[in-house]
Amino acid sequence: MDENRIGDLYALSCAIVCGLGNIPAKVAVEGLTPEIFNIYYFSFACILSAFFLLEKKTRREVLNVSPRILGLIFVLAILFALALYLFITSLKLIEPATVSFLSRFEVILTVILAFFLLKEKLTAVELIGGLIALGGIFILKYHTNLAISKAATLMVLSSLLFAVAEVIIKKNIKRLGTIKFLFYRNIFMVFIMYVILLIRGQNLYLPPAKTLWLILIAALLLPVLGRATYMEALKRINISRAALISQSTPLFTALFAFAILRSLPVPIEWLGGGLIILGVVVVQLSRKKILTENRIERQS
Repeated sequence: MDENRIGDLYALSCAIVCGLGNIPAKVAVEGLTPEIFNIYYFSFACILSAFFLLEKKTRREVLNVSPRILGLIFVLAILFALALYLFITSLKLIEPATVSFLSRFEVILTVILAFFLLKEKLTAVELIGGLIALGGIFILKYHTNLAISKAATLMVLSSLLFAVAEVIIKKNIKRLGTIKFLFYRNIFMVFIMYVILLIRGQNLYLPPAKTLWLILIAALLLPVLGRATYMEALKRINISRAALISQSTPLFTALFAFAILRSLPVPIEWLGGGLIILGVVVVQLSRKKILTENRIERQS
């Protein structure tokens, strides 16, 4: 099996594990506040990511970090914490497949921010893709019930914060190691969520054992296995190809939600979600074409 096929399988694995990970997260958060859920979610993520430190080379890389890099990771952790807080709040309101549809809008916002902040090229096709996805957001915002409308607003804000964080990461990618970033980000996220908990006047308590197991499973599937499989995909195929395959995440979320929770989006949610996915695919295909043309120009 060649490297491209293996890369495709890793990207598909990422979509599957992330689609599955949304289900225990949805069930666990039902009886918890977003603050409590995220504190335990990232505490488990810290423990799981600490296993990477067993390797001496990785441990040396992670512990040898400058205050400037720590400061940058802390700023990124704040953005991720706010984005995830909105994501979890949205997940409490509606079923997971629709949330997964809405989260795809992050790709469009990342491309737009990259155009303004990183001076990356924005083509007419990408603009059309963005407008198609915006149409899907409009349908979910104004042609559905109040809960979905509110969730759509929260998810657009969440996607914007995620997109800003991704652009900052892309701009500083050479200074941020993957394991180093994830390890310190998880630690900072626990601290930030605890501060939010105190600001909102809540007390920290231990959820039931069943809920803790669900949070542990979600933490294993989403930030650990999901990130690991995506990174393995990126080692073998270009980012546009990996991103295209990962757009199937909402489909797997819907399948797992039906199999486990017996819930599916209604037709109007499928329409809005389908337009978002279509817009993202148009953008990713255009980006892949640009990368191919640039590669040909460099080789000529």
